Amino acid sequence: MKGFEDVTLGWGGEEYTVPANNQLMLIAQIEDALAGTSGQQAVNVLLRSGGPSHSRLSQAYGAALRYAGATVTDDEIYLSIMEDFASGSNDSASKIQGAIMGLLAIVAPPIARAVAADEPAKKPKPRKPRKV
Repeated sequence: MKGFEDVTLGWGGEEYTVPANNQLMLIAQIEDALAGTSGQQAVNVLLRSGGPSHSRLSQAYGAALRYAGATVTDDEIYLSIMEDFASGSNDSASKIQGAIMGLLAIVAPPIARAVAADEPAKKPKPRKPRKV
């Protein structure tokens, strides 16, 4: 079983690294930001059709960026997404997808690896026929 790994996130043309050590407090912040009072698991919010709301995504990504040393507010991230939509930029979808994949790599590294096809998901072993 692999443990946590360093995760690189991008913001404002810069790259920031979330170190592998001591990530659990950050994971709790990300989970709180994504789930709010819904009680849903952060992984489910990230992987559901349509993804998380832009405001919750901004809060979660902001927490991760600040943990990695960036000076950015959740408001800046949210407004950046809205500016991309307003300008009709095709970058908005790739930025949102990148943020979702970055957060997934932090909160659920094995799932992120499987989604990114870095390692195939484990297939269930075929069952032996039952004798009746």
